[in-house]
Amino acid sequence: MLSNIAKWLAKSCEVICTLLLIFVSLVNISQVVGRYFFGDSLPWGEEVMRFCMIWLMMLGSVACVYRAEHMAVDGLLNIVKVKYRRHMRSALYSVGAGFCLVLVFYGWDTAMSNRAQTAAASGIPMVFPYMAIPVGGGLVFIEIALSWFAGFSDSSEAQT
Repeated sequence: MLSNIAKWLAKSCEVICTLLLIFVSLVNISQVVGRYFFGDSLPWGEEVMRFCMIWLMMLGSVACVYRAEHMAVDGLLNIVKVKYRRHMRSALYSVGAGFCLVLVFYGWDTAMSNRAQTAAASGIPMVFPYMAIPVGGGLVFIEIALSWFAGFSDSSEAQT
């Protein structure tokens, strides 16, 4: 049950990331075409692409944690006896979960303190790009918690 929820969360984030990457690519292509063929480009293009890439990175982290492809300290896992690797992986995930809670706490505070500000070129309220940090941190924390309770899997198992 919990592994199905973890898989659904990772797949949902992957779909959103795919759509964001397609959108960023289209805006980027329009920037290049506009600049080189028409001598003018979208004034908001680079700004919106930057904001989307922040969201893409934070949501992509959820899928990376699910697939066990996120940055890890494999050296620590390799020096521990096989029967203790589960405990070491749990400790490493605990450190990651703690970092995610820091992202949620301070990211929320930062997003709320910038909610009245708007982006210069696009006019997007700055709360939206800043919210990527607490939302992404929260979703990664949930993915880590699901991994704790459902059991840790290797990246080869998680990809099925």
